[in-house]
Amino acid sequence: MTVLALVGAGVSWYVLSRPAPAETAAAYIEAWSSGDYAAMGEVATGGDVVAAHERIAAELSVETTTASVDTVSEDGDRATATFTVTHTLADAGEWGYAGELPLRLVDGAWRVEFSPRVIHPELSEGQTLTRVSERNERGHILAADGSRLDTEDAAGSVKILTGSVGTVTEEDLQQLGSAYQVGDPTGKGGLQQAYEQRLAGVPDTSIQVVSDGEADDATADEPTVVGTIEGADGEDVATSLAPAVQRAAAQAIVGQDKPAAFVAVRPSTGEILAAATIPGGYHRVLDGQYPPGSTFKIVSYSALLDNGLTMNDTMDCPKTADIGGWPFKNAHDAAYGEQTVTEAFATSCNTALVKEVTERLDSELLTAAAEQFGMNAGLDIGLSSTDPSFPPPENNTMLAAASIGQGKILTSPLQMATVAAAVADGSWRSPVLVTDPAVPDQPQPRPVDHAEALRSMMRAVVTDGTASEAGFTGEVYGKTGSAEFGTPQEGEELDTHAWFVGFQGGADLAFAVMVEGGGGGGSVAAPLAKSFLDAL
Repeated sequence: MTVLALVGAGVSWYVLSRPAPAETAAAYIEAWSSGDYAAMGEVATGGDVVAAHERIAAELSVETTTASVDTVSEDGDRATATFTVTHTLADAGEWGYAGELPLRLVDGAWRVEFSPRVIHPELSEGQTLTRVSERNERGHILAADGSRLDTEDAAGSVKILTGSVGTVTEEDLQQLGSAYQVGDPTGKGGLQQAYEQRLAGVPDTSIQVVSDGEADDATADEPTVVGTIEGADGEDVATSLAPAVQRAAAQAIVGQDKPAAFVAVRPSTGEILAAATIPGGYHRVLDGQYPPGSTFKIVSYSALLDNGLTMNDTMDCPKTADIGGWPFKNAHDAAYGEQTVTEAFATSCNTALVKEVTERLDSELLTAAAEQFGMNAGLDIGLSSTDPSFPPPENNTMLAAASIGQGKILTSPLQMATVAAAVADGSWRSPVLVTDPAVPDQPQPRPVDHAEALRSMMRAVVTDGTASEAGFTGEVYGKTGSAEFGTPQEGEELDTHAWFVGFQGGADLAFAVMVEGGGGGGSVAAPLAKSFLDAL
């Protein structure tokens, strides 16, 4: 644009630079790349840029956009810019195409003449883009031997772990995202839900032109397909479950008329070999929260041995022991008198232990020992599980109660199986269920300094102590527990959960069994452990 100006008596010529369409095109494309639809609208004319782009970005689930101007040609007050754009669509991947921006001079400034065709060259007025996904083959959940666990006839305990495959509902869509449509298969609970993205894979995606009213039903007419993104089949999820061990664990408790749980782990790796629970509803192995009773004495004696107790010491086991005004007593009001450390452990003498603990330990030392065996930390097994809890005892009475597995301790059969496994292996290892993909950031093994002494004590429980009546054969090590729970009525004894934790020598196999309200650990839980080992 040329302008003539008179200056004084002469004539002066100067040129005002003409606006460049390339600048407008660049501003529009840059704003598109940053998702700033309002800024796009500021350099456009002719339509609701913001509403149209927001609609399509939502329909396609656009996560990021990268666009660039390729060429700009100018013809009078008209111009055309070509561009290339690539969208990253959630749960699908990248989709790119080329298009054109028509530009026009409006009141001395270049503006993009907006219409649906500016978004995509195949769009016309009254049309939008939508995406349609087609699911690929779903992966499977596998046992350690490669057999499938996610079968229709899988046992109830296994089904709680694996979950099931159901169909997507309207309520599911918000969480699942744009790769799903109502009626698609999706995991419901357990590993199927926890590993949905891996198991489901990536669907084949098509981007289609539809009229505005058909965006929610892209197959109403024969839509125009303007792009496709190839997906991928789902991948399997491998677990550490050993079918033979799982069957033995389930068979051991299946006849119980009270809720029960059985879990087996591999001490050398922490891998969960079996996890059985009855009845259904939730998995007691992973999510049960119970006082561990005398099975926790493994931890307490480990702390004592770390803090001055020796295997040559003797312990006195009276009928009662007053700790902070609270009378602790033994099962069946027993009194054993002077005992070796091994004898006190094997007979599960409470009074001897609480006296030693309150003399040699404090809250900090016993809490540290509990945490060495995995308490107060999440057990990341590859599936959600409830964390074991050991609140630091606030006084000597609570310290004594905690040392015999009572007080405020809450733990799961899985956690207690890892305690027995730590003695067997010599190091506590965090348990794991999912082996592929590997569970990241697992804690390092924690050495148990007096594992050999604890082994000899646990062996005595089976040969001469509270589990001697169970009739174990072979080299079995263990600890019984009868954990009180509930609120006592005047003149009545508390009910107890029946516990037995242990391991089999030379077999790389540790386990825990618990029967809710079952009574005595030696009379109820230990025989179930024998049935389990016999079945193997």
